[in-house]
Amino acid sequence: MVGIWLAGPVPLFSQGLFEQSVGRVETKGYGLNGYVRGMEWVGEKTGSSAWEQKSLFAEGTLKLEAGLGKTGDAYVDLRFRAGLPGSIEDNGLDLWEAYVNLYVGRLSFRVGQQIDVWGRADSYNPTDNITPVNPLFHSPNPDDMRLGNFLFKGTIPFTRSLSLEGVWIPVYKESVLPVNRNMDPRVNFMETQPPSFELKNSGYAFRLNLDRPAGGISLSWFDGFEPYPGLQFDGISQDGEGNFRVDIAPVPFREQVAGLDFETVLGSFGWRGEFAWRRTVNHEENYNRAWPDLRYVVGVDRTFGSVTILLQYVGHYVLEFTEPADPEDPNASPVLLIQYFNRMMFRQLDRVSHLITLHPSVSLLHDELQAEVYGEYNFTTKEYLMYPKVQWNASDMIRLSLGGNLFHGKRNTLYDMVRPLMNGVFLECRLTF
Repeated sequence: MVGIWLAGPVPLFSQGLFEQSVGRVETKGYGLNGYVRGMEWVGEKTGSSAWEQKSLFAEGTLKLEAGLGKTGDAYVDLRFRAGLPGSIEDNGLDLWEAYVNLYVGRLSFRVGQQIDVWGRADSYNPTDNITPVNPLFHSPNPDDMRLGNFLFKGTIPFTRSLSLEGVWIPVYKESVLPVNRNMDPRVNFMETQPPSFELKNSGYAFRLNLDRPAGGISLSWFDGFEPYPGLQFDGISQDGEGNFRVDIAPVPFREQVAGLDFETVLGSFGWRGEFAWRRTVNHEENYNRAWPDLRYVVGVDRTFGSVTILLQYVGHYVLEFTEPADPEDPNASPVLLIQYFNRMMFRQLDRVSHLITLHPSVSLLHDELQAEVYGEYNFTTKEYLMYPKVQWNASDMIRLSLGGNLFHGKRNTLYDMVRPLMNGVFLECRLTF
């Protein structure tokens, strides 16, 4: 399932499994584990009310850990996949992560292909800007949609509860835009031209963490390229049959994001939140860029026996707001239509947006059966999303998952555009070893 909102258009449904900072793990020897799974996804057919197979693949994953005691350790996650031809999960070999941890005194360093997730909110993480995502990857596990990038990361612990993280991103890697590149023969989506491999085009981020038994709080700063590129008009061309088409080029843009996130417990309630201020430059002249904005999330959760309920409010305020073009105007130029698309992708069609999410989950039969439903409703655009999932743990190693997505939005909204790509039902069988 994929939620679509802040920190770029398409963050994930829940927090990732790789949120921990670099830490000292004093282990020796080797460890090997992984999983094998089969995945089937059936959903809407683009441009039709009929359904089709969206994804069908088998995948094996090997995870290797090697430890050298206090000196360092290493981790590799390698994934093999054979899938339905033409789908985004076709045959492939992916190096998901491969990095080395080094420990020098109290300092920790991590170098290599990594997935680094920031933020504490559920689904919407405006401070999560380090590594990209692929929201079109079909999986009941949201972490499978994350993509690694080559990073240099270090951590300085000042005390047991206070630490400073620093990340250097030497090369840009983009997130996958949630669009069907074959949805309109009159449009030609070109390949993204990444920033040149120069030191000035690298990104960096810092995060100051205070973690106590009662909760935690972080202050962060990011200066780099937004994982999601904006689109810009690149002229008119002809295909092999002489038909004219509009060329659209994804163009990365740089931004600065100052963030704060927290979590704590007050009585029987858990509280969490994130706040981010985004700055971009020359956004008025360069319509492929997001406009400066404020993004904020506040959530509260409560557990009642085997049932947990999480409720969140998500807000978005666009600074220096101007009204976008009318996409239904027949006289609108390609530039204005693409500008509208960018504003829609970055949730900036309105000066202020309000959204609410509800995420109840229940565990039954001594954790053998688990069920959850994630739902959200945007009061500003009238879009909504439902994501139910049921998981049966047949044994300690075998797990069956069944669920689906339901995106809905009126015409010229983001959820209406992604609906044919996202809507459907899935079945997964996984064996973990």
